[in-house]
Parts: sequence; structure tokens; C-alpha cells
Amino acid sequence: MKVSLNTIRQYVNFELPPVDELVARINEQLGGVEEVVDIGAKYKGIVIAKVVKCEPHPDSDHLHVCEIDIGDYPLPPTVERLPSNLIQVVCGAPNVHADMFVAWLPPGATVPASFDKEPFVLDVRKIRGVESNGMLASSAELAIGDNHDGIVEIDTTEWKPTGVEIAPGVDFARAYGLDDTIIDIENKMFTHRPDLFGQLGVAREIAGIQQQPFVSPEWYLHPVIPTVAEESSPNAAEDSSASPLGSGSAQNDKQLELTVSNDAGDKVPRFMAVAIKDIEIKPSPLWLQCALVAMGGKPINNIVDVTNYVMLLTAQPTHAYDYDKLRGHKIGARMAKQGEQLPLLNGKTYTLEADDIVIVDGEGPVGLGGIMGGGNSEVSASTKNIVLEVANFDMYTVRKSSMRHGLFTDALTRFNKGQSPLQNDRIIALLMQSVFDVAGGSQASNVFDEWNLESRIKNQEVEVSSQFINDRLGLALDVQQIQMLLENVEFTCTIHDTSIKIQPPFWRTDIDLPEDIVEEVGRLYGFDKLPREL
Repeated sequence: MKVSLNTIRQYVNFELPPVDELVARINEQLGGVEEVVDIGAKYKGIVIAKVVKCEPHPDSDHLHVCEIDIGDYPLPPTVERLPSNLIQVVCGAPNVHADMFVAWLPPGATVPASFDKEPFVLDVRKIRGVESNGMLASSAELAIGDNHDGIVEIDTTEWKPTGVEIAPGVDFARAYGLDDTIIDIENKMFTHRPDLFGQLGVAREIAGIQQQPFVSPEWYLHPVIPTVAEESSPNAAEDSSASPLGSGSAQNDKQLELTVSNDAGDKVPRFMAVAIKDIEIKPSPLWLQCALVAMGGKPINNIVDVTNYVMLLTAQPTHAYDYDKLRGHKIGARMAKQGEQLPLLNGKTYTLEADDIVIVDGEGPVGLGGIMGGGNSEVSASTKNIVLEVANFDMYTVRKSSMRHGLFTDALTRFNKGQSPLQNDRIIALLMQSVFDVAGGSQASNVFDEWNLESRIKNQEVEVSSQFINDRLGLALDVQQIQMLLENVEFTCTIHDTSIKIQPPFWRTDIDLPEDIVEEVGRLYGFDKLPREL
């Protein structure tokens, strides 16, 4: 699990300790650290610049001679400013033009794409007789994409989580969160903690082991689910098992026809879906591309990137389907029919068995539940309407399917740890708003919410005494100390004399017994602090 410290800082309200100290604490109280990577080193020295002048190269039909403004950024000794105080760079990108903001790699900087291979260090050189200082970078050269054809054009109006204002001379890594440290924690340490496969969950635990209070963001604790109830089909109201979010099917002039079902029984505890219309497929905002790269992802397009970012943030995998490729305008979950064929996004076709969970449209499978989407419903450059899905799958079933078919994905890594269905409504609300932010569009159906086994996934209250905890840890904590440790990570505690009634938060699927509370208190207090005596 790759943890971005810049992302963690967005969700905690205290200063993180030095990296070495934090790593030691994580090793002792959270999980084994496999690697610490300073990705800021990869982007060291890259500067945001403004192209002031752009003219054709005198000896080339495709090169341009550019003069760029880098503000007061200190120059390496090999670089000289023009009399205009600008810097001259020769650029071959077809999209270069005056007044654009770019990422400038000065002489002495290493091209990020070469950083982990054979480092390519730039210098001052003449290109067809014209002196060029460094280069203006493409997304491929910055290692945040595959585009070699054009340089990155920085949008000065784009929102960024860093809040850094774009101006000539601003450090590129600082502006886009690439001045980051990534702590890679061994996945097996989190086998019983599915919430820790997201940045939000790790931020909460880092607060807890630092004995600092954590409060989840409002969108996670109190989601606002958009509804179009006045436009819904009558069968939604007639279904007594329907969630207040809507169920069944819906269609009118303002909506897209959509029918949602969940026929997989206890193999799919919860299946949520919503239609979004009139979206625009395009590259993601630069900050989002950089955030994905920092956490080990790869930008593809704005819709796919949003689903991946939400997963990396919350630990809940999500998926987007091209609405117009869903036959019968239907989507749902069921068990596969023996011998069914399913082409997946990896370009291969799989023969299914009756023990596989499948996502289906009106005619057949369009995805292998909890593992990978189908190639027959893939979001592409021509997609205009989509269906967003947020679901949960039985972890033992998807684990066996992945082994059977030899398929291992980031989604599977999370689903086979047992995600809590109680967070799905929060995730779909965040996902919808994120799609609107990066792709436009509007809600075109109810948010359908198909439950199975609702009564079995409610977190149960646990009552335990301070003596029960202390006898097992060899400590003498009072109930207030125990309460503080647990409430720091958002347990709800009610004290009755020397006992505590404890309500685990909805994302904790591992708390059932008093002994689970003992383990939690010991870990948050610090097992290394326990007395060394029988």
C-alpha cells in the first residue's frame, strides 16, 4: 500500500513528525514498511515558466525558438538570460505558443522519465545553430503520461489541492504535490483492515498512533445523495425493500432509462449504480494526473482517473461503464452461467464458471465482479453517457475467481479483504461530484441501491471493562485514557463507571469481541510500551 504523505497532510490537523520517526512509528504500530521513496527528487529543479515569445526556427520547418519568463528563479551558472531577462529554449512541440504556461527543465535537471533508468541530465546546447537552455517538457518526459507529441500546457485557473498559485518561477513539484514522500507498507499487514487500503484510512491511523484526534471529512461522515425522486418510475416506490436512494428503474425526458438489479444473493451484499449524461472524455486535470502517479497509478482519461483516485483515497473500488454500450439499458449482478464467455479490459476472453460473480447488462456479462470490467462496456474517447457502479463482493468468492482465472488487480486487492458495504453511499456521492468536477455532465437517473443481508452487516456495540483490558495488557489505564485512544480513530465510546460501551465506526469490519478492543487499545497505546513482565 503506497501512502502519500502529501495526501495524509490534507486530512490531519497536526504536523507530521520527521519521516524517519514516522516510519519507525508505522513499523511499530501499523504495518511493516517496505520502502520509502522521495519522489520529490525526481522532479527537483523543474520550474513553471511562461512562454513570452515563440517564433519559427530559422533552419527548421517544425522547431520553434521560444523565450520564456521564469521570474526570479535562480539560474545554474551555465545559463545566461537574454537582454529581455528571458531564457531561450528551442522546442519541437506542435502545441507550443506564446502566453502558455509550461514546465521548464533547466540545464542540470534530470528528465523524470529517465530518473530510475539511465538518468538523462540536460545541458545547454545548440540545436541547428540556435542555443537552447534545457527543454519544455511533455507529459511523457515528466513521467505523468504517455504523450510525446506535445508539451504540457499548465492551466492557471485549475483548482489544485496544494493551493499554490501558478506564476513564472514557481517550483513545479510544489505546485502539483510532487514534492512528496511515499511510504510503501506491506499489504499483508492490512489483511484484516480493508479500510487501510485507502489514504483516508491510513491518515486516520497515523493520527491514532500519534495520539492525535482524527475527524473524517464531512462528505464521508454525512454524504449528500442527489436524488431525482420526482422523476422516478412508480416501481421504485412499490418495492418495500428499496433504499431511500431509489431502486428499480427510471426514465423520462430528462433521464436515461436504467434498470438495476442484484440477483447474486449474499455474494453481493450491496450494489449501487447511477447514470450520468453529457460528460466529456478528456485528459484529467494536471493535479489529478500527478496525484495518481505519486500513488503508483497511471493516468488514462478523466473518468477512469476519477474512479481510480476515489479507490486510492477511500479503499473502495468503483467502476464506470459506457451507458450506450449496456444492452437494454440494464446493469446488475448475478452468478455466472457455466461456460459463459466474457471479454475483459485486458483484451482476453474468459470462460466463466457458476461460482464467478458477474456484472451483466440486458443480454450477458459486462464485467467480472470485484476484479475487472468488460471490454464490451469500456469507457472510450467517444463516450457521452456513463453508469457509475459502487458495489461490494464476497471476499472468498472473488479471491477464488481471481485464482481460477489468473487475474490480480488493484480492485481485487481491496475486495478480497472484505470491504464494508456501509460506506458505499458515501463513495458514490463523492464519485458523482468528482465526475461533475472533471467531466461535466448531469445526473440522469436515481441512485439505485440494491441491498442483500442488510441486517448482517451492521456493526455491533461491544462492552468491555477497563480491568478486562488492563489485565491482558499489563497496564493501568483508566476509562478516560481508553476512551481517548479509541475516539482518536473515531470509535464512539460511552462510559459507565469502569466499563465502556464501544460502537465501532462503520468502516471497521474487524471489531466483534472484547478481545478486539484489547488489541486496538494496545496497538494505539504502543505495544513497545507494555511492561516486560509475565
